[in-house]
Amino acid sequence: MRITDIIIVGTTVMLILAIVVILLVMLQQKQVIQHKLIIRDKDLQLQRERLEAILQGQELERKRIAEDLHDEVGAQLSVLKLTIGGLQPLLKTGNGETERLKETKEFTDTIIQQLRFISQSLHPQALDNLGLAHALDSFCNLMNKNKQVAIHFKTPENTIPVDKSKALHVYRVVQELINNIVKHAEATSIEITYKCTPNLLTVDVADNGNGKLLDTLTESKKKTGSLGLKNIESRLNIINGTISYNRRNPIGTVAQINVENYQ
Repeated sequence: MRITDIIIVGTTVMLILAIVVILLVMLQQKQVIQHKLIIRDKDLQLQRERLEAILQGQELERKRIAEDLHDEVGAQLSVLKLTIGGLQPLLKTGNGETERLKETKEFTDTIIQQLRFISQSLHPQALDNLGLAHALDSFCNLMNKNKQVAIHFKTPENTIPVDKSKALHVYRVVQELINNIVKHAEATSIEITYKCTPNLLTVDVADNGNGKLLDTLTESKKKTGSLGLKNIESRLNIINGTISYNRRNPIGTVAQINVENYQ
């Protein structure tokens, strides 16, 4: 064999060995990356499970407090209201006692309404009994009684049942959005549109405010202590939902919540 042939064969062998080494290195790197991705996915799943457990614990505590308020404090206030009503016919003097008693009864009515609102906010009974659409409608009716902002709720006559856990997260997100609108948007009207297909649940929350809500959300994302926005994102991440914010024509903001496979 000539020296030239030996060099060619040697070079070929070296190239093959180099290619084999490169392929082995690439395969090892791929395995390392896949291993890291598996670990990351497991960490994300663990974080999601921990967050869900924390939120579930909070909801159980809210439910307990709401039931105590409704069953204990609410019942006692109702008895007080009846007692006050029973005293009115007994007062016949002209010293203003009847008027003061009437004012006291009206004040008691206001406290009872506020108690119902707090209890409903802590844990919506309608969510357990009637489903997400009815629970949101009930919450809007309670908010309208406070007369801070007029809320209009639109939903189709026939709705598809939503998984209870996912329904609770969507309900809390809508609550948080309404709180943000009341605090920052200076809106006089909110329109909530509830739509569902067999595969997709969509809830639009639109306001006629000053449009500053989008700026507030942008600023909140830059802050580490923005609990309201983080709460929205965390709840939607748990149920694989998404939310988008856009300006509304001619004024205001619209937030759209989308949840796939919600049943």
